Amino acid sequence: MALLTRVKQGVGIASVLLGLAALIAPRRFAGAIGASAQTSAEAIAAFGSRELAAGAALLAPVKFGPFLWMRVAGDAMDLGGLALAARKPAADRKLLAIASIAVIAITVFDVALAVHDEDD
Repeated sequence: MALLTRVKQGVGIASVLLGLAALIAPRRFAGAIGASAQTSAEAIAAFGSRELAAGAALLAPVKFGPFLWMRVAGDAMDLGGLALAARKPAADRKLLAIASIAVIAITVFDVALAVHDEDD
């Protein structure tokens, strides 16, 4: 199995795990990233559903490209959600900054994978 395929499968598994965490325990997930207690469990679950779908798609035996770009779009949504969460007075801005840096790093990685996949 090619290294790139294994990396994409690893990204898929990570997406599935993140999505499940957000769906199973949305309030705890929100707290872990620094979002306030007022953050909607439904909003967190929606982000988790999108992450779960992207991960499942990456694990499916089809060409990865469109699903990698779906992840990039999801990363943009995640950054927007983190920016909105940071505007709440009760937000933990330090945790939100750490989560934002992580999402930016993941976005760069996802873009690189998507571009590389198109070159293949």
